[in-house]
Amino acid sequence: MHLARRLLPAALVSTLLPISAHAFEISTGYDGLNDPRTSIKGLSRVYFGHDMGHGISFGQSIYSAAKGDGGGAFFWGVEGVKRFALTDRLSVHGSLFLGGGGGAAVVVGNGFMTRVGLGLGYALSDRLDAELGASYIDIDGADIENSAINAGLTWHIGARPDQTARTGSALAMPLRSVSMRATYMDMGNSRDRTGAKQSSLKLAGVESSFLLGQNNELVLGTDGAASGGEGYMQIMGSLRHRISLGQRVSVYGQGGIGFGGGGLVDTGGGTLVSADLGMSIALLPWADLDLSVGKTVAPSGDMNGTIARVNLTRVFRRAIDEPSVSNHPQRWIYSLGISSQQPNSDFRKAGAPGSGHPVMQESSVDMFLTDNLYATGNAQTALGGEVAGYAIGMIGLGWRQPIADRWAVSLEGRVGAAGGGGVDVAGGVIGSVAAEVDYALTDQVYVSMGVGKIKALKGGGMAPTTVTAGLKFPFTTH
Repeated sequence: MHLARRLLPAALVSTLLPISAHAFEISTGYDGLNDPRTSIKGLSRVYFGHDMGHGISFGQSIYSAAKGDGGGAFFWGVEGVKRFALTDRLSVHGSLFLGGGGGAAVVVGNGFMTRVGLGLGYALSDRLDAELGASYIDIDGADIENSAINAGLTWHIGARPDQTARTGSALAMPLRSVSMRATYMDMGNSRDRTGAKQSSLKLAGVESSFLLGQNNELVLGTDGAASGGEGYMQIMGSLRHRISLGQRVSVYGQGGIGFGGGGLVDTGGGTLVSADLGMSIALLPWADLDLSVGKTVAPSGDMNGTIARVNLTRVFRRAIDEPSVSNHPQRWIYSLGISSQQPNSDFRKAGAPGSGHPVMQESSVDMFLTDNLYATGNAQTALGGEVAGYAIGMIGLGWRQPIADRWAVSLEGRVGAAGGGGVDVAGGVIGSVAAEVDYALTDQVYVSMGVGKIKALKGGGMAPTTVTAGLKFPFTTH
């Protein structure tokens, strides 16, 4: 475990080594624990990684309870995968995950997680691999030191310039859009984990949509509770079918599966299923307003929610056979780092154990709206400091100002949701300000240092000062 902690900074660096911005893979799978000794019987996995060539990919994964009664336990971190081709279609792969998390009252203390995996892959098509293997999982602060059997799928959504499919065409799954979204979830007669009536949830989140074909999309979304379920979080993957009704209006239907929990919301083992109907209205060639209604249900829990959702969407490409809506490339910066929080006197809830300084891993994605102004999304989870399960998600705006040949400063303001780990977030709604200084090691990698302040916005509770160090990876899409 101590060796794994020492390896984490190197793993963070590895995810940002110079690579093509167009070669990615998404994996999803399930680890069934052998002889489990906690309420978590199995974990779902979602991995998004950069294909670096030579069978190597690095990126980030999130693991969540998916079987048993541990819905709400999340573990997020970095992961590396190495594949060796055995034949044209058959391969063997190994993987290493280092991260942290907790939740569902299963993890006490730090929540640092290590997972080592080994398995076989079979190419079902040019883009899709089926995988079967075994893993060993260790979670600090939980009675989880188990081997597991796993199965999953890996979708290759891009290609290096020299990489083509067996048909001779480049692999591709273009980014259609990104959205900020707000959701109201009426819980009806649902009961929480204490047996009390479940309050309705107000959620804030983000989503990305990728074009699968002429009318189909893969949609990835995540939401956190701003009201009604302090600490609740969900991650969903959906298939969407869209029908155009003219130049400015389209309708869509989608079905999804994912995982979620926390905030005493009874999601059972953590697996969620959803179905939605919606309408998109083009406000500008590159901006849509999306309105939708639907259902989200936990098959093994008591959660049964009816949702109404509004999205503000930045569109990059409306159809797979159409050009980008803009002639200008879209600039992005992906950030990965570690931060330390200096807790204030009211940081922890009354009676909550622990007194350490939380150490968080965090990731951000910045989407530039002008040369200097950008929209940002930030996610954090605990690696140490006796706050297992403490997690943060925020969105906001920032301004990046070059000040010398290789130097730049950034200022950000963000709002979002937080919860878990015994931290007093006063209902869940938080705000933050941050200042960062960046130095460009190369055109592709910046080193960054920053300070900031996070505060519960409903009064009282947590208000830590933060110090952050990490790396930033700028790239463009067309």
